[in-house]
Amino acid sequence: MPSNPDKPAPFQPSATSLGALAALAVVTALLSLLLWAELLVARAGGATLCALSDPDACARLWNGPFASAIHRFTGLPVAGWGVAWALAAAALPLVALVRAAESRPRAAWLSAVRIAAAGAVVAVFLLAAVALQAKSFCVGCFLAYALTLAYAGIALVGWRPLGLPEAGRGLRLSAAALITAFGLLLYPGLETPSKNDASGRAAVVGATGASGASGASAAAAPSMAPAANDALSKFVVALDPKARQTLADSLYLYRNGIALPLGLPRTLLGAPAAPLRITEFTDIRCDHCAQLHETLAALEREAPARSFAVEPRQFPLDGECNSFIRQSSDPVRCLAARARLCAEGRNGAAAYTARLFGRQETLTVDDVYALAESMMPRRELERCVVSAETARRLQADIALAVQYDLDGTPLVLLNGRKGTSFAPFLYAMILTGGQSDHPAFDSLPPANPSAHLH
Repeated sequence: MPSNPDKPAPFQPSATSLGALAALAVVTALLSLLLWAELLVARAGGATLCALSDPDACARLWNGPFASAIHRFTGLPVAGWGVAWALAAAALPLVALVRAAESRPRAAWLSAVRIAAAGAVVAVFLLAAVALQAKSFCVGCFLAYALTLAYAGIALVGWRPLGLPEAGRGLRLSAAALITAFGLLLYPGLETPSKNDASGRAAVVGATGASGASGASAAAAPSMAPAANDALSKFVVALDPKARQTLADSLYLYRNGIALPLGLPRTLLGAPAAPLRITEFTDIRCDHCAQLHETLAALEREAPARSFAVEPRQFPLDGECNSFIRQSSDPVRCLAARARLCAEGRNGAAAYTARLFGRQETLTVDDVYALAESMMPRRELERCVVSAETARRLQADIALAVQYDLDGTPLVLLNGRKGTSFAPFLYAMILTGGQSDHPAFDSLPPANPSAHLH
C-alpha cells in the first residue's frame, strides 16, 4: 500500500543533536571530576578554587548534612554522582548514533536519553535548593548545573515530538547505564575521605578506654613511660588500614616539615611545662578548624595529664585583615579573630571559642559580641577589637603562619615543626613528646609523599 504523502514523517533526533548531547555530557563529566578533586582538597583542609568570594563556600556545601548523607549511604560523593550521571548521559546518545548508522532500532535508547535528562533536572533543582538553604554559591557546581540543564533542554524540549517510545525498556536502559557508571566509580568514592575526623577521634577514645592510657605518666620522651610506650604500640596496631595510612602520611609530613624556633607563647591552654606544645592557626569559618577544636578537646580528656599544651593563634581567611588572602567579603572572619585575641588569658576564653565554632556556619557580627558577654562587656570588646595592640597581635600571628608555607587552615605546629591535625597523629605525638621515630611506627605502611593533609 502506498504511503500517505500528506502524513508527516515521525520525528527523529538528528545526528547533530545526539552528538551535542554526548559532548555536553563529556564536558559535565570532566567538570564533575574537577569538583571531585576540589572536594579532596577541601577534605584535606585546603582552600578550593570553585567559590567566588568566600573560599569555604564550596566546602560548606559539600560538608553539609545533605551531601554528607549522600556520600555516607551510597559510597559516592555528590560530585561522584555527577560523574556517574554524565558518563551514562554520554553513552546513551552515542549508542543511539551507532544504532542509527547500522540501521538498527534505537527508539528505546532515545527514550533512555530523555529519562536520564528528566532525572537530572530533578537532581539539579534539589541540589540548587540545598545550596540556597546553605547560602553557599559554588561556581563549579553552577556550571555543572548549567551544562546539565542544557542537555535536558535538547533532550526534553527539543525532542518533545518524540515522546517516550518503548518507555519501559528505555527506563531499564537508563538505569543500567547509571548503575554501570556507579559501579565503576564506587571504589574511588569509598576511598574519598569523609567530611571530618570523627573516626580518628573515635579511635583515640577507643584506645584510651581500652588501655587506660589517660592515666599513664605524663613524662615525655626521650624516655617514654612504659605505660605510654605500650599504649602507643597497641594504638598503632589497632588502627584500621585507612587510618594507618593517614598516620604514616602525617608522620612523613611531620618529619619533613618546616621547623622554626618558637618564642615564648602569648597564651597557653594547659600545663606550661608540658613536653609538647601544639600551636594552632585557625579561621572561624574553616570546617577543618572546628574539627581540630573538637579533636583537641577530646585529646585533653583522653591523653595523659599535663602531656601537652595548646597555643591558639589566628589566621583569618579574609583580605580585610590578612594581606595574604585575595578575597575580602566576610566581616565575621577578621572580627572573630580579633575577638579571640581580646579573650586571651581570660576565664571563659576556651568556652567562647567553642561557642564561636559551634555556630560557624551561621555566625554573624552580632553573634561574635553576644557570645562573649558572659566573659566581657560588649563595649569593652568593641574597644579591644579595634585597638592597635590587637591589630599587632593579629599581624604577628599571620606573619608567623606564612613562614610555614601554609596552603589552608588549620596550620598545626608541634614544638615549632609543621604537622597535621589528624587525631591519631596528634595522640601519638602526645605520647612520644613529639618524637616521630618510635618503634611502634615501624609497622605502618610506606608513606605517600604527595599526600595533602592539614
